[in-house]
Amino acid sequence: MVTFTPPADIRANSTLKAFLESCGASDYEALVERAIAEPEWFWPQILDHGGIRFQRPYEVLRDIADGPENIRWAIGGALNLTETLLDAHIDGGAGDKPAIDWAGGDGTRRVWSYADLVAETARVAGALAARDVKPGDTVGLYMPMIPETQAALLGIARLGAIAVPLFSGFAAQAIHARLQDAGACAVLTVDASPRRGRPVPMEATLAEALSDLPQVHTVISLRRFGGPAANPARDLDWQEVVGAASPEFPAQAVDASDPLMIAYTSGTTGRPKGVVHNHLGVQAKATVDFLLGLDMKREDRHLWMTDMGWVMGPLTLFSTLLAGATLVLAEGAPSTPDDPFRLLRIVAERGVTHTGVAPTLVRQFMTQDRSQLDDLDLSALRIVASTGEAWSEDAWQWHLEHICRNRAVPLNIAGGTELFGAILTSTVLHDIRPGGFTAQSLGVAAQVLRADGSEADPGEVGEPVVTQPPLGLTQTIWQDKPRYFETYWSAFPGKWRHGDWVRHDADGTWFIMGRSDDTLNIAGK
Repeated sequence: MVTFTPPADIRANSTLKAFLESCGASDYEALVERAIAEPEWFWPQILDHGGIRFQRPYEVLRDIADGPENIRWAIGGALNLTETLLDAHIDGGAGDKPAIDWAGGDGTRRVWSYADLVAETARVAGALAARDVKPGDTVGLYMPMIPETQAALLGIARLGAIAVPLFSGFAAQAIHARLQDAGACAVLTVDASPRRGRPVPMEATLAEALSDLPQVHTVISLRRFGGPAANPARDLDWQEVVGAASPEFPAQAVDASDPLMIAYTSGTTGRPKGVVHNHLGVQAKATVDFLLGLDMKREDRHLWMTDMGWVMGPLTLFSTLLAGATLVLAEGAPSTPDDPFRLLRIVAERGVTHTGVAPTLVRQFMTQDRSQLDDLDLSALRIVASTGEAWSEDAWQWHLEHICRNRAVPLNIAGGTELFGAILTSTVLHDIRPGGFTAQSLGVAAQVLRADGSEADPGEVGEPVVTQPPLGLTQTIWQDKPRYFETYWSAFPGKWRHGDWVRHDADGTWFIMGRSDDTLNIAGK
């Protein structure tokens, strides 16, 4: 059996190894078992490791009296995630450290320090507040992957409002459906986004989507190309309103269970399904899956080319800032006709330590002239994560040899929007089989079940379920609790159904065999 063993120095210096030692766990599997047996012990360890700040301490960590489907977390606690993601680093003297290192499609580079990001975040919050956007209001985010987009999401959060990130490639109908469902009162956007050397309108597309949504009273648009406002009576210029706002805005405390964002899944039928996440859950899950699972440290540089409308956009931002690391942000495609290995060229040029790929992209790389790839210095890479679809063995071996260079650790993870992270993961402490997952994520208590609810044997295909809801697992669908219960909790009472077919082999490796709910999921979208 072919396996990859992570290098000894990476294993020895990993945050996960240090965390296991601090918890007194003999190995990862021992910690999995203790996390299941003692969740009231385990989750405070995670909150402490992530440095998660509370403005008001919680009184009760976890209440499961009404069943796992109605679990309550951090009762009485109040917080705002921007205090942990931003203020903590400023307080620690890291204001001058790069928070965002951006690569434009035309080669433009912009670097924002943590101090820059805090200031723009505050300006966004202040600009929205000045237009009567209040804590608990919903605000759409329809922007490409630029630094201002990251500040926009954080600014909405700092205000205590609820972000509604939208895929930057959506047409008007899809935007309309989601903003209508969310009841958005404001939207942050740009006039256009460059694609293949020309501006593609976004503000005009948004204007079409808002034609019969009068509850949206404010649109703030970043004018990258200097075009006129799509709706001069409503649309405001980012530079005039955000640029003029104060660079200081205090983080508004919200209850631990209050929404941070509504992440819409990519279903194609019926009313959009808005998955609700809160300020505490996203930080705890990012600590488990990224700081520990992907070995993310303060000195690291993380690039995962995605979109804010998919869960990986917010997850990449939050996890990188939680670690106090640098987010390497890239607008545009990971591969173009003129630059077929663009993602990896940016990795080489920016000294990226962590990157993410999808098997689809790797298969595309495999068709290109490899000489350009072979000339790239990828020696800084330590972790190459992947998600979204199953690997073929040839593609996995190719990326191990030509991207990981048989040193960086290929870590496959699987989860989804609802979990804000992983149910299955891989770690630097395990030997890795091609395309497999070496372990379950900490705190999920995963099982594989047959259709009758009995536990499957090793090597038998079944459905993965979460038997102990972790921090980070959504607790509702926006304004539709019955749909939440029916979708996730009805098939196996008391257990959360993930919607995949999986196999858990006797050696501990997991494999995803496909979707069990007939949901189309392409390249992680």
